[in-house]
Amino acid sequence: MSSLAVFLKNVPAWFLCGGVFLPVAVLLLLLIIHLSWKLQEVEVELSRVRDPRDTMERLTFRPTHTHIHHHTHTHLHRSAET
Repeated sequence: MSSLAVFLKNVPAWFLCGGVFLPVAVLLLLLIIHLSWKLQEVEVELSRVRDPRDTMERLTFRPTHTHIHHHTHTHLHRSAET
């Protein structure tokens, strides 16, 4: 007989249920509740944002700028092998 089988045979059922199964189940339920609460917070915040760039700034914790600079020119890099 393996040591696990001997251990399970000698451990009372109330200990397995109350000492192992119940705490793990409660911990998983609390984790699910916490994650759903955080998801609801994010959904509320995203529903308030009009511009996706505002969301990017909030998620990266950058200070929001009062004005936006638009660059209309692009730089083209040419290789030295011409």
